[in-house]
Formats: sequence, C-alpha cells, structure tokens
Amino acid sequence: MKKLFFTCLALFVLSLFSFSGVHATLVVKDDAVFGDDAITLDTDTGWEWLDLSASLGKCRSYVNTQFGVGGDFEGFRYATVAEAEGLCVAAGMPLGETQNQADFDAVAYLVSLVGQTRSQAGYPEILSMTESGTSVGADFYWANGVPTYLTGLTGQWYGETAAIATVSSWLVREAAPVPLPGAVLLLGSGLLRLIGIRRGRS
Repeated sequence: MKKLFFTCLALFVLSLFSFSGVHATLVVKDDAVFGDDAITLDTDTGWEWLDLSASLGKCRSYVNTQFGVGGDFEGFRYATVAEAEGLCVAAGMPLGETQNQADFDAVAYLVSLVGQTRSQAGYPEILSMTESGTSVGADFYWANGVPTYLTGLTGQWYGETAAIATVSSWLVREAAPVPLPGAVLLLGSGLLRLIGIRRGRS
C-alpha cells in the first residue's frame, strides 16, 4: 500500500511538471460577439487578443469609451507596448529590423491569426495602436532595394483622435479560467482517496 501511495504521488507531481513545461501556443478561437476565428489566445499569458479588423479605422478616444458594459469592446482593454511586443515574440517575430525570410514567415503567421491592417508590394503589414498611441506590429519597406520589415515598435505614434483606415488597436482581455486536464484531476482525486484510506487504517 505504501509503495502504491508513493507511485501515485510521483506520477501526480510528474504530470504537473509536464503540463507547466508546455511552451506558449497561439490558438484561434470563435467569439459570440465578434464571430468565427475572432480571438487569438496566448496560452502562455492567458490573454485573448481581438482581431485587428474589429477596431480598424477607429480612434483611441472612441475605443476607450467602448470597454464598459454594452460597449463595442466590452471586457477588453488596450494592450501596453510590452504586451503587444510579447504577442509578436510569441508568434516568432524578432523586435527590430529584419530581412530574414524566417522572420517574414513569422509576420505572415501573426497576420494569419490577428489579420493585417494594410499591405505594401504584396507584403502584409500590421500598424496597431497600444494604450499610449504607440504603434506595434510589422511595417514593410525597401532598404537599398532589399525587402525589409521593422517589427515590434514601428516608429509611429497616433493621437487620441487619429482615425486612420489602415491603423487598428491592440485590444486584449484575460481568458476565462481553463480547467486542468481530466487526467490530472482524476489522478489528484485518486491520490486524495488513497491518503484518506491510509489515514483511516492508521
């Protein structure tokens, strides 16, 4: 009985470590208000990001009035620069200037999740405001004839009333708590039962 107890305990602890060691994953989700594939969940931070199309062309002064009950963006808030850059990094993007194809693929991946705000020469771009008006995303340009992205901070800042058709807002909310996987719960409840049986016999 003692051996079984310690075996179950070891399995339980091991399962906790295996779940906590999972790397960040970006998962597309549906939303009751904004529709299919409108949310990108970052499993590392637990934040849900709203597709950029939902706030495209809207100024910060308007968006800021829509976070309360009944508002267009109820439950969301503006992301900080650090949070928006964190999403870029989670998608595999570097922060800074790049001419690397793997980084271009990472930009395309993030665009496949949250959308784009415009494109240049067939290259998608993300120009999206944070709470301060600072733009974070991916800005494309040619550097001495070489295709180049500036990722993370794009060098633009937008005032409270700037409503530009090709600029969006980074809106984020905390995801609803996700229950632990069933196997962990079963193992945990089994372990508690064994502890109870052991105490009852002693």
